[in-house]
Amino acid sequence: MTYRLLHTADLHLDRAFAGNGCNGELARQRRAGLRQALQAVGERAWKEQCQAVTICGDLYEHERSGVDTERFLQETFEAWRPIQVFIAPGNHDALLPESLYRRVEWPPNVHIFTEPRLTGVALEDGLTLWGLGHREPSWMGNPLDKDVTRTPGVHLALFHGAELGSRPEGKGVHGPFRAEQIHERGFLLALCGHYHRRRVDTSAGLVYPGSPEPLTFDETGGRGPVFVEIETTGTVSCTPIDSNSWTAVNTTCDVSALSSTSGVAEAATHALRLAAPSVERTLLRLDLTGTVDCSLSIDAAGLETDLRDRTGLPVVQVRDLTLPAINLDAAARERSTRGAFVRSIQAARSQAGPDELAIIDDALRYGLEALAGAEVGLR
Repeated sequence: MTYRLLHTADLHLDRAFAGNGCNGELARQRRAGLRQALQAVGERAWKEQCQAVTICGDLYEHERSGVDTERFLQETFEAWRPIQVFIAPGNHDALLPESLYRRVEWPPNVHIFTEPRLTGVALEDGLTLWGLGHREPSWMGNPLDKDVTRTPGVHLALFHGAELGSRPEGKGVHGPFRAEQIHERGFLLALCGHYHRRRVDTSAGLVYPGSPEPLTFDETGGRGPVFVEIETTGTVSCTPIDSNSWTAVNTTCDVSALSSTSGVAEAATHALRLAAPSVERTLLRLDLTGTVDCSLSIDAAGLETDLRDRTGLPVVQVRDLTLPAINLDAAARERSTRGAFVRSIQAARSQAGPDELAIIDDALRYGLEALAGAEVGLR
């Protein structure tokens, strides 16, 4: 017999989105889109005749959730009956004393894993789902530190955690574990959350669905839940489903040959139109590269506004990664104010730590622009 479930995670209901340049009405639309993404999971579960939906942490953001979110989740999960809903809280929706999970009277088809260790729920004869919940945002326990699968049958794990062998740079460590522990502990599959990039690795038994909608500019490509089919014989298939309504796109534009802000704007507009033929519901990040004359000052914030007006894109982020077109060693030998400034910057760089170098390089750029008579724009 085949057991079917739909696995999702990291929805982040009530997210602010201000860091993505989304404010006011646009931010409201994006939050509404997250709710629609959850409703779409239920619709797809019905279509695929799933017996369950698994939600692996960061369903919402605790510090921003309120009564309206409670009611939305109650009504949504109630509408999914008789599909079972299994929730394993993560670091953003941890089971704190005032947690939404503890306040709400959930429909009978909802099961929330509340223990900080794996506990089992029988899905059907010979098939068990083991889940745990984070009780604090900074929980550092290993979800797979204990052997719990001592009974015969097929065992699945559901937890929010950081697989250490594939941790993205800068991603926080919550619930750390290693992929090889999944099969060692007797699990056919670990249905996980926390990493926002999809990973479906049936050989290792590891599934990260990723965030169903792009939450940052880095979250490019297709996004959505993973459809899982499990046989009581121990065979499993996992099918990623692309269902995102918003898309994140990253592109670059070399502005080395340009000498005016108008030229930069024209080139950037062309790059954006090539990268995003469809402008509706697109988050676009543009990296300006190359070397530019010290007298050319690029105002990234002003350029973002200009590009939105030119292209109709709702969200544009510009990162100025250009370098000043100058021979610093030659400039340091000048008997001039510019030479003295460059020498002071070089001296500061020689004594700076890794965290200070970017600040010093920005100071060099702004100083060279000012000395060249340009109107200095912050990057």
